[in-house]
Amino acid sequence: HSFLHIVRLKGITLLTLLPNFLNENEAAVALQTLGRAAIEHNEDENVNKEATHLLIQLAQSRPEQVNNSVLPLFLAALNEDMVAAHKVARLLNALGSISVAASDTLMPVLQGLVSLATAGRLASSHCLAVIETVRKVLEAAVKANIDTKLSAELYAAIASPLTDWAYDLAGSSKDVSPAVVVEIARALVATFSKLEAKAQGQLLEPLFSKYAGVLLAPSEPGNGLCQLLPVFSAAMCSCKPDTKLPTDDLEAFVGSLAAAALDSDSQVRRDVCFEILASVLNKTKDTKLRSNLTQCILQCAVTKSGVSVVLLHQWVARALVSCNDKSGYDSVRWLLEQIKQASPHAVQAAEGFNIILGEHDWAVTPATHSVFKVLAKQRFYSTVVPEITSGFQSTSDDSVKANLLVVLTNAVRHMPKSVLMNGIENVVPLLLSAIRLTGGDLKAASIRTITLVILETPETLRDEVTTSILPLIIASTTQSNAANTVDVRQAALSALSLIPEKYPYPVVHTTRKDVLRALACARDDRKRVVRQDAVKAYNKWLNLGEA
Repeated sequence: HSFLHIVRLKGITLLTLLPNFLNENEAAVALQTLGRAAIEHNEDENVNKEATHLLIQLAQSRPEQVNNSVLPLFLAALNEDMVAAHKVARLLNALGSISVAASDTLMPVLQGLVSLATAGRLASSHCLAVIETVRKVLEAAVKANIDTKLSAELYAAIASPLTDWAYDLAGSSKDVSPAVVVEIARALVATFSKLEAKAQGQLLEPLFSKYAGVLLAPSEPGNGLCQLLPVFSAAMCSCKPDTKLPTDDLEAFVGSLAAAALDSDSQVRRDVCFEILASVLNKTKDTKLRSNLTQCILQCAVTKSGVSVVLLHQWVARALVSCNDKSGYDSVRWLLEQIKQASPHAVQAAEGFNIILGEHDWAVTPATHSVFKVLAKQRFYSTVVPEITSGFQSTSDDSVKANLLVVLTNAVRHMPKSVLMNGIENVVPLLLSAIRLTGGDLKAASIRTITLVILETPETLRDEVTTSILPLIIASTTQSNAANTVDVRQAALSALSLIPEKYPYPVVHTTRKDVLRALACARDDRKRVVRQDAVKAYNKWLNLGEA
């Protein structure tokens, strides 16, 4: 009966859209019928999807009636006791789609969700899902509308109440989930980063008075506000370069941040200090002032030791390398020396190259107005990779080699293709070593880089494909090896699918039986996505050589 149900819903929608055919009460009943069809469980989920799609259409033509008749039904359903997680996800997806369908439905939906999240009745997982939906809607709304007036309204009506709610909870010694804090911070970034510099400066002052004392306290703060520091970091990092920060002495401020980070035992507090410090450093336009700030920050670490010093250099490098400031490479070389000398924190130094080049929610990112020069990554690649290669060849210490491979993998995984393919033949042997010696994300990144080389310039690896590459790729498809995560196995199967397309039968036919045997095992993998990839690759190798 699903087909008839859907036809009925479409008929109700058409009647509602006809001008002056239904009075207000009849239209409200029709909209509530569609709302219940979208909310209630149906054996055929297409009924729910169609009802939601029809509500989106009606939201564009009758937003006020949708707000009055449909929105309360959704919010009441979300507020029910013992509501299932899958139903929460479905309802939130529907509300998110309705909210962005028309400007008149955006604010009522968001305000309803914020009220629901801050009322304190939802389970923690459902509260997180609601706030995550709010954040996604904010990002979509701001991206579609460049008007700073809308961003200011959304900040005042949505982002600010969320931060105030979390602040009140933490102030009353109640725990706030770290995941909730991050989502609130990301919601703040979506709106705060779009404001004018003057408005940002004005809004920073109350935030600064709330959080700066907690962040820069000489001893670990005993209250719960420390857990909310990522919200403060998100606001500080979202400022435009010409935003006036609420401090009279910038050099003293960044020095205090560096000192607090190096002395803190709290990971949250330490990370927030580094994020703000890196953002300020990157957005400082005056090169002389930026050089003075860099010296002030690094001077704080001269008499210190430990992981915090390593992190300090990594964040300084992130701030300066992205804006192509040569001072950043002093920190990069310091980190490489820690690795080559096998210092106690060499592993952290190697893994932290992901901090230098990787993505972040708000600290030193293009979305938060940080400075990124066009050739910054090219300069990093041409500077660091030769040092890694020479260091790898000159050492006999396996731990040093492993850490250098970690650095290399973290470097190549964040490089644009145009940069990566320049001199790739010198990097491939190290990537093959990385596949042997690493696991998880790093191993998968190495395999994907090899796959990219096969895709772009297969001739480069023609001699190694059967002797070196295929044995390593085959070994990476086995689920018995803990290093072969699902991501690794998928990357390996993707490479195996590509090889028959890029190399003729005479080049790879000698390994065909071994590959088919490995792929036959991979078809029984415990993960469905891996089994699907294995079947595709198996069929390609089975047909290898056929006209």
